[in-house]
Amino acid sequence: MTPERADVVVIGGGVVGSCVAYFLARSGIDVVVLDPAPGKGASAGNAGLVVPSYTLPMSNPDALITGLRSLLGRAPSTLASPVSARTLAWLARFVLASRPGRAWRDVRVLHELAEFSRRGYDQLRSEADFPLWSDGFLHLARDRRTWAAEVRTARRLAAIGVRSEELGPDALAAIEPGLASGFVGAIRFPGDTALDPERTTRAFAEAAVRHGAVFHAERVVGVRTVAGRIEAVETTGPTVAGKAFVLATGADTAAVGRLFGVRLPVEPGYGWSLTLPTHASLLRHAVQFADEHVVVNSGPDRIRMTGGMEFGGRASQAPRPEAIATLRAVAEAAIPAMRTIADPGIAWRGARPMTPSGLPIIRLVRDNLVAATGHGPLGVTLAPATGRIVAHLVTQKGIPLRSS
Repeated sequence: MTPERADVVVIGGGVVGSCVAYFLARSGIDVVVLDPAPGKGASAGNAGLVVPSYTLPMSNPDALITGLRSLLGRAPSTLASPVSARTLAWLARFVLASRPGRAWRDVRVLHELAEFSRRGYDQLRSEADFPLWSDGFLHLARDRRTWAAEVRTARRLAAIGVRSEELGPDALAAIEPGLASGFVGAIRFPGDTALDPERTTRAFAEAAVRHGAVFHAERVVGVRTVAGRIEAVETTGPTVAGKAFVLATGADTAAVGRLFGVRLPVEPGYGWSLTLPTHASLLRHAVQFADEHVVVNSGPDRIRMTGGMEFGGRASQAPRPEAIATLRAVAEAAIPAMRTIADPGIAWRGARPMTPSGLPIIRLVRDNLVAATGHGPLGVTLAPATGRIVAHLVTQKGIPLRSS
């Protein structure tokens, strides 16, 4: 059977892969996207935030200390059984990357990418149908030590251009009347916003299709090479030949990358969410309860709570009932309007693609293979920037495409 042919084959149809496909197709490149369930992985159940403020990499001393406390039983579990040798090796690299000073050097890179991406969202809305909402992102603290840590971080972020406001209890109540009292303070990041990640991913994919991209709901199972160069991928359906290939496979990158003969340090970091139906938005802002590390995104017809960072375990594992119950309890304690919602909601567990440094991998990894992965909790935030960068790499780095 003659393989299907494209200029570029994108493996992965989540928010990053869909953005890559859009920017390539808009440039006149023939694109095929392969994903067994486009837009239904981490892009469906995540927090749905575009947060240039949230660009301090996880590989920093504070996060390391929090993780160690978790292992000692003082916080929600960080490790799930079984823990593979690969996961342990990744965690060792994460510890080495968490040395003082490194995270604050890398935050500049992430913030520049995030700001570039935020502007990209504004431009994409003229072609892709998705709403943005919220008046910013609030980091809320009940404990004074938590509040002090939030203030320190916000003031350091201000040095690289992240705008924020420090709010006391009265000021917080004035701008966010949907919250209960009891918070000692809040940091408001007015440049951040929120969206529905599944709807947004679908909108990017539809925009890519309008420019000629083709999506196949197939899984890549093999790779054909000639003289060391990738020629085609074998899937659960057709074989697809291409001149360039893009790995936008999120938390599956390590496994899929091995098919292509590359080893990329991407480890699944599992989180969970609970989504409840509402008749209207319950909050004006997206919020993070800093004491409990729970994020809430309240949209026009639903409210979603997210949390957790768990390594190890299996992708097929369901979210733990006690973890979901904690999300709901934290949110209900702070948002009185939630207490009248009887619906049990939709519980979800999915994986963030984590790198030891906290920086994404967006680069050529073989002659005609580009990686676009490792975005951690910032996949939605960084998707437009990643799409633009990958389109530039593919068209400007000497890969002989028909349209370039």
